[in-house]
Amino acid sequence: MKLMITCTAGLEGATVLELKNLGYKIVDSQSGRIYIKGELKDIPRLNMFLRTAERVYIVLAQDRVETFDELYNVIYSVNWEEFVDGKVLISDVSVRNSKLSAKGAIISVSYAAINKKISRKTNNIYPIRLIIKNDILQVLLDTTGKDALSKRGYRLKTSKAPLRETIAAALVLLSRWDKKSSFIDPFCGSGTILIEAALYKENIPPSFLRHFVSEKWSILKDYWPKRKKYKVNADNLFGFDIDKEVLKVAKENEKRANINGIIFENLDFNNLTKFENCWVVTNPPYGERLKNDIDFSKLWDIFIDSKIYILSPDTSFERLVQKKARKKIRFQNSGIWVWLYMFY
Repeated sequence: MKLMITCTAGLEGATVLELKNLGYKIVDSQSGRIYIKGELKDIPRLNMFLRTAERVYIVLAQDRVETFDELYNVIYSVNWEEFVDGKVLISDVSVRNSKLSAKGAIISVSYAAINKKISRKTNNIYPIRLIIKNDILQVLLDTTGKDALSKRGYRLKTSKAPLRETIAAALVLLSRWDKKSSFIDPFCGSGTILIEAALYKENIPPSFLRHFVSEKWSILKDYWPKRKKYKVNADNLFGFDIDKEVLKVAKENEKRANINGIIFENLDFNNLTKFENCWVVTNPPYGERLKNDIDFSKLWDIFIDSKIYILSPDTSFERLVQKKARKKIRFQNSGIWVWLYMFY
């Protein structure tokens, strides 16, 4: 089957790296979408183990549609009985630059075609996403469910400018951390980057606390593994923040993720002691919500001979710190365009 993996646009490189490490061949890659070939047995593995992806879809059909008759025929041509024995729910429709544009009509025609083909035997829900772009229709079966893979289940509270779990994991992977050196977040907030680093270090499935819509599907129930209880003993992971209250949240999140051993300390950035040969990955305060007057050039005085990966919306960040990044990646975080500056 053809599978589509979605991720944050701009961070496709992290998801491609993950997929290749898991042994999958990339068929195609677009903005926020990566296509691979897979089997049914791969779907639980991808949902459980992918750290940087948002959703896992089965591509049921892809064809040109310019009229509602063509739309009906493509939807009807899907071998629905092979996948579905419950209720089909069209959960999302997106249309761009296409002759068909009325979403309500698209949904009605699609349901008419689907209901002619399926025989409902269970109460299982099968979410369908329809994408029509440049008159090309994609019919996608969402195996992840209501909550994206970024909803791990360990984070009930966040800091003022939270970083999605999948983005935090992408920063960890893109840093190419060796899992031996000290890993430090000097502006750790609610601890998401450090928690994702701890799970990555021990190769713990990041989504082991949550459930997925496809766990109950007849075609997949034999492939979903029994859940194991994991306990992570972290070492060499350090988080610092000036906010005592947000550190309480970080410790709660660490506990919910079944992790023990991350060192969280209430320290101002300017009062940090020196570290050598470590990995620094951080999402410092920025934007209208979090004004700051931090001198980021001090990073290299505090973290000597270290690899530093920092998020900033400031296009002049390199000039500000008088350092040239080896690489930088642009993407959106909480609606703000940011750069991941990579100094290594």
